[in-house]
Amino acid sequence: MRISMLAIGNELLEGISESNSKFLGEFLSKEGFEICRNLVVRDKIEEVVSALAYLSENSDVIFISGGLGPTDDDITREAFGIFLKKGLYLSNEILRKIKLKFESKGLQFYAGNEKQAFVIEGSKVFDNPVGSAPGFYYKNEKNEYFIFPGVPGEWKEMIKLYLPDFIKEWQRINGLKKFSFLYHTFGISEAKLNNILSERLKGEGASFGTIARQGIISFRLDIFSETQKRANEIAEKILKENLIILENNIIKFYGCTSLEECLVKQMAEKNKTIVVAESCTGGLLSKRITDISGASRVFYGGIVCYSNQLKKDILKVPEEILKIYGAVSEETVRFMDEGLKKLFPAVSYRVSITGIAGPDGGTKEKPVGRVFIAIGDGEDVLIQKLNFLGGREDIREKSVNYCLCLLLKKLKG
Repeated sequence: MRISMLAIGNELLEGISESNSKFLGEFLSKEGFEICRNLVVRDKIEEVVSALAYLSENSDVIFISGGLGPTDDDITREAFGIFLKKGLYLSNEILRKIKLKFESKGLQFYAGNEKQAFVIEGSKVFDNPVGSAPGFYYKNEKNEYFIFPGVPGEWKEMIKLYLPDFIKEWQRINGLKKFSFLYHTFGISEAKLNNILSERLKGEGASFGTIARQGIISFRLDIFSETQKRANEIAEKILKENLIILENNIIKFYGCTSLEECLVKQMAEKNKTIVVAESCTGGLLSKRITDISGASRVFYGGIVCYSNQLKKDILKVPEEILKIYGAVSEETVRFMDEGLKKLFPAVSYRVSITGIAGPDGGTKEKPVGRVFIAIGDGEDVLIQKLNFLGGREDIREKSVNYCLCLLLKKLKG
C-alpha cells in the first residue's frame, strides 16, 4: 500500500519545522506501513490542486495536513473540492458544535470561524476533540483521503483517535506487512555500523537504514511478516545471532522515547540517584533530565560551574590544577568529581563535564570539541576524553548524549 502525505502552509517553507509527517510515520510504522513520500506546498489553491493530482496518481492513501483554519489563506477545503469537482456546504450541526466550544472556553466567535463549518460534499466528518476545525475522510474508486488540522496537537489526537479502525482494515486486505524495529547505538561510527549491517544482514529478508543524530547512531530493521509476533521473533533472532557484535553498543530504550526518559525510568526502578556538575554544557544535562516527569525521584541537583572561580569555590578544584592543566583537562574533571563526592557522598552517580563548545576558545592542543566527562560511582570514577565535531549546540548535545549513554551502560551492569 502506497501512503503519501501533503503538508500545506506557507510557514512550513519559511523556517517552521514540519513535524506532522514524523508523527504519522512513526504511528504507521508500528502497524507495518510506511509513508512513501511527503510533499510540502504553500497556501495556494493551484499548488494544492497540483500536488493532489500528483499524489493521487502515485498513492493509494493520502494524508493532508493543514489549511482548515478560519483565515483567508486556509484554502484546503476549497482546493480539495476543486480537485474532486465537489462542492462545499455549510453544516449547521458542525457550526453549532464550534460555537459551543468557543462559548465553553469563553472565547469570542468571529465570522471567519464559520468557514470551519463547511463540509466537502460526499466526505465523512471527523469531530476535533481538542480544536475547532473538524477533519474529513473521502474515498473514491482509487484513493482514500484523510484531511486533518495542521496544529500538531490536534493532528496527533485525531490520528490516534480515528486511524486505528482504518489500519485494521488495511492490514486485513494486505496480508503481509512491514514491521519496523528501531535501535540506538553509541561508541561506534555510522560508517562502521553500516558495514556491519550490510555484511551481517545478507539473506535475512530484512532491510535497514541508519541515521546519525547528535552522537547517537540509530538503525532501523524493516521486517516483512504476517504478524507482529512473528516479526518480533525474527528481529530477536537477528540481534542474538547476526548482530551479537553490537551487544555492547546498543542502548535499549525499553519503550521510552528518549535517552533521558530511559535513564529516569531505570534509575527510579533501581532506586538510584544522580548529581551533576556542568561547565561547557551550561545546565543542558540537568534540563534534559528534569524535562522528564518523575525526575525528582532520581535527580538530586546540578551545579553549573561555568567559571573557574565556581570550580574553585564550590567544587574545590585546586587553583594550581587550573593553572597548570587548564579548565578543560582530565585533571580538572577528576577534581570536579571529587568535589561532588565530598558534597554529596550519598548520591549513587556523579557526572562532571568540562570542554570547549566553541566556536571560540580552541587551540591546537585543545581544539573546539574537546570534552572531558567523569562518571563517578562510589569510590570509582570513569573519565573519558572526547573530540566532537560540529557547531556549539552540536557539541553540547553530543556531550550530554554521551553522558546519558554512559550512565545507561553503568545501570545495565
